[in-house]
Amino acid sequence: MKSLLNPFLNSLAVLMLVGLIAAPIYFAQNFAQVAGVKTQESYLLVSQIAKFPGMTLTQSAQNYSITFTKFATKQAYLATLILNNPTNMAQSYEIVNKSEGITVFFGEDLKNLETKISIPSQASVPISVLSQDTSSSSQNAAFNIRVN
Repeated sequence: MKSLLNPFLNSLAVLMLVGLIAAPIYFAQNFAQVAGVKTQESYLLVSQIAKFPGMTLTQSAQNYSITFTKFATKQAYLATLILNNPTNMAQSYEIVNKSEGITVFFGEDLKNLETKISIPSQASVPISVLSQDTSSSSQNAAFNIRVN
């Protein structure tokens, strides 16, 4: 009886070991496709809006809108969004601001408000918002991203 049980338990252990190794590989491939890693899009936009109180992001096609309540007359929100280039070549991007008194720009340098940038393959860059001195406490930054 003992001699018949050992080969069965060894086979069962080998099957479990193969399953423990193969399952994560199988699911990782499927999750990568769902997450957009293997996408045909020219960019991925990842929101960091949840880190900023009172800020909301809305999207309609390729048009984006960030609504927020200001706490000071001039205020910067750094890295509110992350732009990722998922393609296998460098891409040039441009932010087209549609709101007055608000500047949406690439990076986090307030002395260099870049609205055009070239991003290498598989790289990311933050997008920040700078509100100028206005009397309104609630503001809306409307913009879109153009691929050049």
